[in-house]
Amino acid sequence: MDQSNISNKHMTMTTLMLLLCVIAIADCICHAAVAARVEPSTTVGRTTGGDEAMMMARYKKWMAQYRRKYKDDAEKAHRFQVFKANAEFIDRSNAGGKKKYVLGTNQFADLTSKEFAAMYTGLRKPAAVPSGAKQIPAAGSKYQNFTRLDDDVQVDWRQQGAVTPVKNQGQCGCCWAFSAVGAMEGLIMITTGNLVSLSEQQILDCDESDGNQGCNGGYMDNAFQYVINNGGVTTEDAYPYSAVQGTCQNVQPAATISGFQDLPSGDENALANAVANQPVSVGVDGGSSPFQFYQGGIYDGDGCGTDMNHAVTAIGYGADDQGTQYWILKNSWGTGWGENGFMQLQMGVGACGISTMASYPTP
Repeated sequence: MDQSNISNKHMTMTTLMLLLCVIAIADCICHAAVAARVEPSTTVGRTTGGDEAMMMARYKKWMAQYRRKYKDDAEKAHRFQVFKANAEFIDRSNAGGKKKYVLGTNQFADLTSKEFAAMYTGLRKPAAVPSGAKQIPAAGSKYQNFTRLDDDVQVDWRQQGAVTPVKNQGQCGCCWAFSAVGAMEGLIMITTGNLVSLSEQQILDCDESDGNQGCNGGYMDNAFQYVINNGGVTTEDAYPYSAVQGTCQNVQPAATISGFQDLPSGDENALANAVANQPVSVGVDGGSSPFQFYQGGIYDGDGCGTDMNHAVTAIGYGADDQGTQYWILKNSWGTGWGENGFMQLQMGVGACGISTMASYPTP
């Protein structure tokens, strides 16, 4: 074979090998470009060693802040996984969309939604109204047929001195007692001019004849009925809260009511008119993750439905600069939750079933 043929074959092989290398390099570049265009949402849940270390550092800082201790390393490891899932949910919520509210890793961040609802809610509506109840039928509500107040009108009973400081029910499902007491404290201040912190513990210990079950749940109307039957309720100083149900004590009443009235279910106009005149007990769906981790802003009810498992006190309403209206709710989970214990819940959209189960005491 002559030398020129050998040279040509060598050049052909060299060219072919170079072409294969170019194709391989181009293929790598193409895959890299595709990977770079992958949406972040497709990689959610993938945790690197660095991410895990950062989350653990965040967890330890949270444990120190809330002085959280666990019985053993296994429990600590389990709670870390719950905390991690909650923190990732909170971060995604805060980063996504133009929401008017923010969430935070508060004192409930190591609890699942199911655990949280079981420990910190407690609204239980009985099948029937207790016999002899001093209840005015919802159809007879004096606020039912009122025209809705102007949209620019704002009500905040805190500014009128009719709201006591935020309280903390602890791990006792007696939100119903705190909700009812909040409404009665407001009414007493409006009618007498004196703001007195009343005793949830008395109602918790003593209200057992009409279906309420202490830390295992109850209903605001039953609490009102107990106060009527008992001839009143005493002060918190005279009968302080202990977060567990105890033996009923015989104490001197400090405040009285004559009756109570339910508002028409689902009627936010009636609720607005009632709140314009006095604080009102309301039931809400408080077991959702956004509700659990609410930190501030106007919560639109995303994630919650109408599972009425929690009770709070509606103490006002207002609107932000963009005209979004909201209810002002006083909760009983301490000042570490929400806006120092309060919530702004979007108004007029039925958020969390806000007007489903509302009632107020009468003087």
